[in-house]
Amino acid sequence: MTPHQPAPPPGSARSPSRWRLVRRAYCVAAGVSIALVYLALRMAVPARLQELVIALVMAVMGLVLTLLAFRLSRATSMGRVDDLTRRVDQAVESGGFPQLDDTGWSAFDALAQAISRFAAQRVDTLARVRAECDHFRMLAEDAISLEAYFGGNGRLLWVNPAIEAITGHTVEECLKSHDLIDLWIYTKDQALMRDLARRSLLGESREDHELRIQHRGGGVTWFACRWHPRRDELGRVVGVRFSAQNIQRRKDAELKLLETVAALRRAQALKEHYLNRSNEERMRLASLLDIVQLGILFVDRDHRVVYINQPALDIWNLGTRDTVVGARDEVLIDRTIHLRSDDEAYRTHVAEVLSHRGFSEPYDIKMSDGRIIRDLSAIVPALEGEGGIGRVWIYEDVTEELRAAQRLIDLAERDPLTGLFNRRRFMEELERQIADAMRRGEQLGLLSFDLDGFKAVNDNHGHQAGDEVLTRLANEVSAVIRRNEMLFRLGGDEFALLVSNTDAEPMEQLARRVLQRVSGIEFQFGGQAVSITVSMGIALAPHHAAERNALIAMADRAMYAAKMQGKNRVQFADAGEPDPQS
Repeated sequence: MTPHQPAPPPGSARSPSRWRLVRRAYCVAAGVSIALVYLALRMAVPARLQELVIALVMAVMGLVLTLLAFRLSRATSMGRVDDLTRRVDQAVESGGFPQLDDTGWSAFDALAQAISRFAAQRVDTLARVRAECDHFRMLAEDAISLEAYFGGNGRLLWVNPAIEAITGHTVEECLKSHDLIDLWIYTKDQALMRDLARRSLLGESREDHELRIQHRGGGVTWFACRWHPRRDELGRVVGVRFSAQNIQRRKDAELKLLETVAALRRAQALKEHYLNRSNEERMRLASLLDIVQLGILFVDRDHRVVYINQPALDIWNLGTRDTVVGARDEVLIDRTIHLRSDDEAYRTHVAEVLSHRGFSEPYDIKMSDGRIIRDLSAIVPALEGEGGIGRVWIYEDVTEELRAAQRLIDLAERDPLTGLFNRRRFMEELERQIADAMRRGEQLGLLSFDLDGFKAVNDNHGHQAGDEVLTRLANEVSAVIRRNEMLFRLGGDEFALLVSNTDAEPMEQLARRVLQRVSGIEFQFGGQAVSITVSMGIALAPHHAAERNALIAMADRAMYAAKMQGKNRVQFADAGEPDPQS
């Protein structure tokens, strides 16, 4: 009976007693038939032929009865098999449990019991799988982060409802879209997203790439994205899980922190700049009658030019004085529009200056050719009464001055040999990052290391060879560090790495990368091959120490322990040791 045939009514299955009755009735009928035939032959066949005829007839009857018994048993077996098949098919269609009766035939009863056990196990397994699917689906659909699953052809198969809050598009719209990257990803990040998606479909697991996801309403939000390929038993990629976590708050905090640091540095630079300017002003005033190095422009109350000196003409490329005197200041601004890289910002600055009567603040004008022109302005007071007779503008080319100031900053913060940040910058960064880590409840990693056998290089090959080793080491290690990892040269052959928001395992991975990179460096000095190794010590703040000098001491102690254990290795600080500053 096939699954599509109508099922017989309940109770139609043969019971064990019926099978026994049929079997016994067949045996009795066969015996009676043989006895009757035998008696008939004894009476009808002559005595001389009785034995031969009876033997032939009995043989034929035995064969016929055997065939009938075989057909009866076969029909019985096929009936039971059909009954089992029908009941199993009904259970499959209904999703229920097959009802199998005992027949009194041990082989079929054992088969029925095995089918029942398999069905019970299958029902139980399906129930557990459905419960787990419901549980994980609830977790995925209630998550505020973006979760999606793509097929091996890159087609979106499932996405959680958070997609509507993140992008403004419904789940149905996303499933129907033929270009989700264009629908979800910010324009400037689409090329990166396509490359990462392509690699993930090839089986590469990509994690923690920061991309911007756009909302259909116009907003853009930063997300940390991960790709996890799913493979079948043959190792082929059959799908990709895509996860995205909102990191906009972290991005905003980083930007604010950078702006604060930049503002502090600008304030310090301006402070030093003004101290130098006080001395420079005296020199300018003394030589003013001979030569004026500043561009000077006077305009009257009607905003017409009454005087301009040669430096101002040169700064603004205005030609001769005759073409400028008498013109309105707005005309000069229009004539020099091509010289400024941000004309709109400059016009806003001029409008703000004209709205006040006091001295203006120094304003740096960025020129298209790379120059920086700083301007100042003030009202020219009248001899009598209130108000003024016009306004004076002073222009100064501060391009070289700013470059020199930047060079001084670099000299103060960087090592002249390797170009790495020096010990002074290291101490400042370490103190600042420890405070940040304590405030955010994160850990800051410090990796201290120096070269094994560096003194032998200097002694055997000279200090020039030692400088080459230090420079090469700085370049090679810089090539393996990441964006949140800062490399410093503390002096001699001592180096340090600072890693924000980290833990023991990432720090050990970083150390292994550096060890592997350094061990692969080879030098040739005087025809002799020279290789170097490093010994490393790792300390975490605030796990090992919460104070700057204490953390340095813990990392150094771990580094020395690495040297004592055979060099060319990494050693963590012992959290059980007493704080060196306590």
